[in-house]
Amino acid sequence: MSLVYGYARVSTCGQDLDIQIAQLRTAGCTKIFREKESGTKDQRTELTRLLRALRDGDVVIVSALDRLTRGGPFKMLSVLQEITSRGASYRSLAEPWADTTHELGEVLAALVGYIARKTREDIIRRTAAGRERARAQGVRFGRPPKLDHSLREKVLARASLGCRDEDLAQEFAVSRFTIGRIRRRAGPDRLPGTKGG
Repeated sequence: MSLVYGYARVSTCGQDLDIQIAQLRTAGCTKIFREKESGTKDQRTELTRLLRALRDGDVVIVSALDRLTRGGPFKMLSVLQEITSRGASYRSLAEPWADTTHELGEVLAALVGYIARKTREDIIRRTAAGRERARAQGVRFGRPPKLDHSLREKVLARASLGCRDEDLAQEFAVSRFTIGRIRRRAGPDRLPGTKGG
C-alpha cells in the first residue's frame, strides 16, 4: 500500500515546526519526518531516513521546496530525482507546479529538470572556456609557490655548492619536498655536480 510522507525542517532549535506539521497533516501525511538542521547540509539524518523509506507509489509532501534543501537548484534537482528514482512522487504545498502526483506536474518537473541540467552544462562549459583563456594569457592556477623566483635561485645556488636538501629546507623554512621540487624543475644542468651548476 502506498504511503504519504511529510518532511518538515527548520534551520535552528529556536524555530518551531508546528505550522509545517499542521499543514502536512491537513494535506494527508500519515508519517512526518522532522528535523532541525540547516538546509545547506548535504547529510541530514531525517531526510536520509525518509529517502530510504520510499517505495514505488509513495508520495512526499513538503510545505515548500526549500524545506528539502537550500543548496541551490542543482542540489534541489538532486533530491527530487532521488525521490522519483525510487518510484515515488513529490508535492510542494507552496509551489503548485512542483507536483508529480498528476500528469501535468510530471511534465513541468521534467522541464525544470531539463533546464537545470542545461544551465549546469552551460556553466561548466563557460568556466572551462574562461580557464583556458586565462591560461593563454599567462594566469597561473593553484596555490602560489612558497618561495618566489629570487629565493628559488638562492636555493639552486646553495645546492650547487653541495648543500644538503635537509639544510636548505631548514634555512628557507620549507619542506625537503619543496627543495627537491625546485631542483627537479630547474633541470639537470642546475643540479650539483653537473655542468652549469
